[in-house]
Amino acid sequence: MAELTESALKTALKSGQFERVYYFYGKDIAAVESYTKKFISKLVKKGDEACNLHAFDGKNFSIDAFADACEFLPVFADYVCCTVSDLNAESLNADTLKQLTEIVSDLPETTVLIFYYTSVDVTDGKKYPTAKNKKLMDAVSKAGGVCNFGLKTPYALGKEIMARVSKEGCGISKQAAEFLAVQCSCNTMLIENEIQKLTSYAQGNEITIDIIKELSPRQIETTSFDLAKALCRMDKKTAMSLLNDLAAEHIEPIAILYAVTGNMVDLYRARAALAGGKAPENVKEDFGYAKNIQFRVDNAFRDIRNISLSHLRSCMRVLADTDAAMKSSKTDSRILLEEAVVKMLT
Repeated sequence: MAELTESALKTALKSGQFERVYYFYGKDIAAVESYTKKFISKLVKKGDEACNLHAFDGKNFSIDAFADACEFLPVFADYVCCTVSDLNAESLNADTLKQLTEIVSDLPETTVLIFYYTSVDVTDGKKYPTAKNKKLMDAVSKAGGVCNFGLKTPYALGKEIMARVSKEGCGISKQAAEFLAVQCSCNTMLIENEIQKLTSYAQGNEITIDIIKELSPRQIETTSFDLAKALCRMDKKTAMSLLNDLAAEHIEPIAILYAVTGNMVDLYRARAALAGGKAPENVKEDFGYAKNIQFRVDNAFRDIRNISLSHLRSCMRVLADTDAAMKSSKTDSRILLEEAVVKMLT
């Protein structure tokens, strides 16, 4: 079986027709946790966990105990469910990994196995899974299904937010829902936390953008984009205010610098594309923007029309020089960051 979609998982939960083994991973950790819990709940009746649910921690993994659990017969039920959380295959020796993939490929019909990842990055920060993790993933794919829970777009999340808020007895417009998604960097775990807070505050009334701005703290990505825009527009008051906001959140100066640089790159690409008669779609394709962050390109095109390329180049040079200084100078990084902001505003 190839890569599974969320739609396929929903169908399995509804029909009760399960694969022998699943592999859940991706940046949307809340979705990984949610679907793992949904599958366990569907497979194991409440009260039967001691007999029919066997959970293993990947950080303290015993291949022998795991192998035995996978062979257990269900007690007054259709399935035994085995789960393995955060097993980094890179930590396994070749023999253990071989044994693990053999178990995965020959599971009993009454066993459903779920590998899920909420605190281990199987890609090690890269685009694709590492070698050993891919080997395990490939074994799961042949015997069952793999689902990569990537971050969704603000448009897709907007619909989910509207439905979720409605379920809590409140209202929210499409525009406000998408604004909340962007505000939370399209992180469903953050969004869920904010929805609980916002619906409690609204008490059955409409959740507006103004309420979201008042109650939901902005993520560094959102604030840094506004800071980059202010720097481009030479808006000193707004730029210094946003910099102070980020500092008040106790965010490291180097993290602020990287966030601002990333957003400045988006703005520079958009401005250069406009000068060359290119469209947002060209930038998204040429630079490989993932679907969940393509809105950054649209926002950059929207906000960059009256900014000169020469000023953007100057800002990029300042940011590059500051990055080098933070990594080599003994000067306090906070001071270097403030100096950089002042240079870009003069």
